[in-house]
Amino acid sequence: MSDQIRVAVVGTGYFGRFHANHYSRNPRAKLVAVVDANEERARAVAAEFGTEPLFDYRDIIGRVDAASVAVPTTLHYEVARPLIEAGINLLIEKPITETVESALTLTKLAEERKVVLQVGQIERFSSSYRALASLISDPLYFESYRIAPWKTRGIEVDVILDLMIHDIDMIMGLVPSRVATVDAVGTPVLGRSIDLANARITFESGCVANVTASRVSYKTERRMRVFAHKQYLNCDLGEGKIFGYRLRGDPMKEGLAAIGTETHEIQKEDSLANEIASFLDCVATGKKPLVDGRAGSEALRVAAMINDSIEAHLRIARARPGSAEAGSAGQPAA
Repeated sequence: MSDQIRVAVVGTGYFGRFHANHYSRNPRAKLVAVVDANEERARAVAAEFGTEPLFDYRDIIGRVDAASVAVPTTLHYEVARPLIEAGINLLIEKPITETVESALTLTKLAEERKVVLQVGQIERFSSSYRALASLISDPLYFESYRIAPWKTRGIEVDVILDLMIHDIDMIMGLVPSRVATVDAVGTPVLGRSIDLANARITFESGCVANVTASRVSYKTERRMRVFAHKQYLNCDLGEGKIFGYRLRGDPMKEGLAAIGTETHEIQKEDSLANEIASFLDCVATGKKPLVDGRAGSEALRVAAMINDSIEAHLRIARARPGSAEAGSAGQPAA
């Protein structure tokens, strides 16, 4: 195709390799290069997908129209800013950056340069999310659970930015209202940052979400329950199944006959393929991404509120008489 979009992938680790794979298979894209400071890894991924290995992300400037940024979160801002300044459309893996301030800076810069900035909140591109969004209206309360066994990958950020941010973004996509308040608890378990977290998120509309994320479980589970007026839905995001109840009459007169059950089997799709196809479409047409920089920044703002609330609770716990930290504070040095 003569009108193929020239793309590159910056970062060839776990997620970057998947990005390269999907670009190499998408007819709208021409994978020009993959980039990694680890030359051996860059060469291996380049050879796998028939493209050129590069070792400095700035070398793609002038050679591509778009790129995925799949480096560690701590490097997102450093890598993304000069690429946006050069007019390159970007798909940045979630979270958009480490801080709300840097996220908004990238967002404003992309708007000024008139380039596409999409954030890789992959659940928004899943068939389960699409089905759930089509079935609910005016939600009142959410419960979500995203738990997984411990992995060394991704521990450069806490569980809020690693796992919970998926559910934060999904729920914010389903609730047409801004988050007002957050109350959260959490703790490190196996790592140095928060590994287990629970947050109660209240929206200005009055909708409430109770969100739990853990990366110290024996099993993997991704489930979301939604309560709305005359409706309840339970979505298993992992299995692709939704079941629930819907009020169809007057239960005081008709009993159980007034309550209908519903079950939806969702056809599984490759969510990353959907995400990349959507990104390429936005680059080609100028459409606004489903998860643009402002949506990514807002999800990060809520994640920061959750972290602040957790730290406030932990400070109280540490100061409590009898806690390990309080007990050791009064002991003489050995």
